[in-house]
Amino acid sequence: MTDSFALNQVSTTAVNALAAPVTPSKRIDYIDYSKVDPDILKAAEGMESMFIDYLMKVMRETVPKNEFDLESPATSVYRSMLDSELSDLAAKGKGIGLKDPLIAYLQNRRSAIADLQSKRYTEQRGQGSK
Repeated sequence: MTDSFALNQVSTTAVNALAAPVTPSKRIDYIDYSKVDPDILKAAEGMESMFIDYLMKVMRETVPKNEFDLESPATSVYRSMLDSELSDLAAKGKGIGLKDPLIAYLQNRRSAIADLQSKRYTEQRGQGSK
């Protein structure tokens, strides 16, 4: 009876740990892709695609080779091309969750750079009129 009680306590703790709130300052708001600059979206998808492609390449390297494999240079090239296409499709779909933080970062950087350029322009314009 005590074993089932302890197991119940552990499972309750695990569920509560998974439901823990994320720190508000670290939370990424929902991103509406229709409002995102197409260049930023393309860059974020490309970065996620490259990461997934590299991840798949490294995962394939962990599989031990043996003499019964039908591996040849042609199948190696085919498999790498297939992995690249699958990673592109994954990144354009839901992906693995890397696209949203990249979009948020790039949008914040773009707005910060635009603010800095605007500030410099107004400062230069103010000095030129004196």
